[in-house]
Amino acid sequence: MSKSLMKKFRTNPKVEIQPYGLGNHARTVEIERAGNQNEGTSIFRKLSSKNSTKIQSIQLLDFVQTIENIRKTKTSNGIIDMISMNCEGCEFEVLPALVLSNLAQYIRIIQFGSHMEVFRESSCIYCQIQQALEKTHKVVYQYTMLWEAWAIQTNFSSNT
Repeated sequence: MSKSLMKKFRTNPKVEIQPYGLGNHARTVEIERAGNQNEGTSIFRKLSSKNSTKIQSIQLLDFVQTIENIRKTKTSNGIIDMISMNCEGCEFEVLPALVLSNLAQYIRIIQFGSHMEVFRESSCIYCQIQQALEKTHKVVYQYTMLWEAWAIQTNFSSNT
């Protein structure tokens, strides 16, 4: 998918595509490409068989370290304008890491899709994510357990 995104945005200097995924810790995982354009691919789906030609290894970087690096090297004020995630279940791994690290306060808009079918505990994790985001952000739009966006509260200060 990164190759097609690189091709699509090659003439846009504001877009930088990196060929890795993000997780709550760095690691290499095996995935099996799904869908016509890999749109259903997830690190949480079971592999159909070890001999599938659709299996490949991918690198996941530590989400918190990557966000900290972006804040330090790609922003002038440490504030990231937007994070958008449609990652077939990874939101239940990286959003808790974002909240626990107190980095949500440095992101103006957090948008994500929820893939509830990935984990049995996903509804519990989903509720915890929402409760944590309510402290720093307000809902912009919300199709509960499907697709939503949160914007930083204007009266929120990272010094509180």
